Amino acid sequence: MAFFRLFRVLPILAMFCQVAGCALAAAYPMATVGVATTAATGKGPTDHAISESVDKDCSVWKIFDGQPICERRLKPHEIPVQDYSRRQKLVPAN
Repeated sequence: MAFFRLFRVLPILAMFCQVAGCALAAAYPMATVGVATTAATGKGPTDHAISESVDKDCSVWKIFDGQPICERRLKPHEIPVQDYSRRQKLVPAN
C-alpha cells in the first residue's frame, strides 16, 4: 500500500524539482548582473535601489565596518576641487 502512495507523491515532487530548476536558471543572469555592478561601483543593485529611494549614499557592507549604512550625498557644488591651473609657491624648508 505504501508503494502506491509513492506514485501520488512522485508527480508533485517532480513538479517542484522542475520549478526549482527554472528558478535556478533565472537566477544566473541576476547573479551575474549583481557581481558586475558590485565590481564596477562597489555597491550592489540593492544598495543602488536603497540609495536612490532615500537620496543618500547607502551600502549594506558598511555595517561590517561599524559605520552607518547611509551617508549624506554631497551636492556637486560641495565637492572640494583642487585648482592645479595656478602655480603654487614652494616654501623652502628650514
